[in-house]
Amino acid sequence: MRVAIFHNRYRHRGGEDSVVDFEAELLRKAGHEVRMFVVDNRDELGRSLSGALGALRTGKNARWNARSADRVRAFLDAGPVDVGHVHNFFPLLTPAVHAAIGERGVPVVQTLHNYRLLCANGMFLRRDRPCEDCVERGPWNAVRHACYRGSRIQTAIWADQTQHHRRLGTWRKRVDLFTTPSAFARAKLLAAGLPPDRVVVKGNAVDDPGTAIAPGRGGVYVGRLSREKGVHLLLEAWRRLDGQPLTIVGSGPEGAALRRSAADIPGVCFLGRVDRDRVFEALREAAFSIVPSLWYENFPVAVAESLACGRAVVAASPTALDEFVDHGRNGLRFELGSVDGLAAACGALLADPARTEEMGCEARADYEDRLTPEAGLAALLQVYERAIALRSDGQ
Repeated sequence: MRVAIFHNRYRHRGGEDSVVDFEAELLRKAGHEVRMFVVDNRDELGRSLSGALGALRTGKNARWNARSADRVRAFLDAGPVDVGHVHNFFPLLTPAVHAAIGERGVPVVQTLHNYRLLCANGMFLRRDRPCEDCVERGPWNAVRHACYRGSRIQTAIWADQTQHHRRLGTWRKRVDLFTTPSAFARAKLLAAGLPPDRVVVKGNAVDDPGTAIAPGRGGVYVGRLSREKGVHLLLEAWRRLDGQPLTIVGSGPEGAALRRSAADIPGVCFLGRVDRDRVFEALREAAFSIVPSLWYENFPVAVAESLACGRAVVAASPTALDEFVDHGRNGLRFELGSVDGLAAACGALLADPARTEEMGCEARADYEDRLTPEAGLAALLQVYERAIALRSDGQ
């Protein structure tokens, strides 16, 4: 199959970027032809949003970036493709990319990694609490709170684009099939008016690190060091756990502040951003992993990696992770935002190594059942085949 992948990378690399790269490599290894069309916020957005005139220029293009559409047409002219798979399109690609693909008769798949169609920051989060105000009140509600990067101007750009494409019915007309990593996210996103029969759930597969080994010591967090990830809550919880080892893997805007906060907490170690092999090593060295997120976490790659390594997962709830972390079987859940609950869950696993190891065995079994590269490839190809069939049927 000939697949074209379209993606707007973020300023700080995150899980979505990892999924894009992994799926592209998965397809290539299976003998499929993959072509990448990628733009990068670090290269283009920094210039376009410098000053008021830059913001106005970005706002003008946010509904429909004609330059992106022209570039996509030229990209498609270079060789035929069977399906176009769009990941992140905000803010540089815009829905013009969907139109440029579809006008060539190519089926369009759109993966929704977050809640951007309904929420300016894509997380349903405001002031460290879940917020779905814009679902009921409309996208312009976000402007008064400056929900996108703390800027009312940039939030207004999102609100204008969002309202414009809802009014036009862009998502019904321009996309053949949507995917999202969890049923939780699917239920939330249907409120954006997406056709239920064209939104399917496809989890994030990861490489197999090999047979799981016995649990190590302490806990590990893997992910972006940003406010919504709740690492500051994890540090507060860890103060109560008597110097047990805690490894924090990743980088991000909160990195320096978190290191300062952890300076007087025994047992805490920061590795920074490391390659995938070192991530797997850090998971094996720990007894369990922790996802302390404040937002409605969708399905971070780190959770799939934890299951692959046979590590129990401590996760905030309610989020999409309720579908992957079965309380008492392959991990423990705690009330979202609760330091007490987080400390209790981690303390329970630290105090009972045998139970923690049993949960890790269940975690590995779950990985083998649905998140291996083979399962991921099969699910991805099934999505493409369904999109092609829908386009052929004229739906």
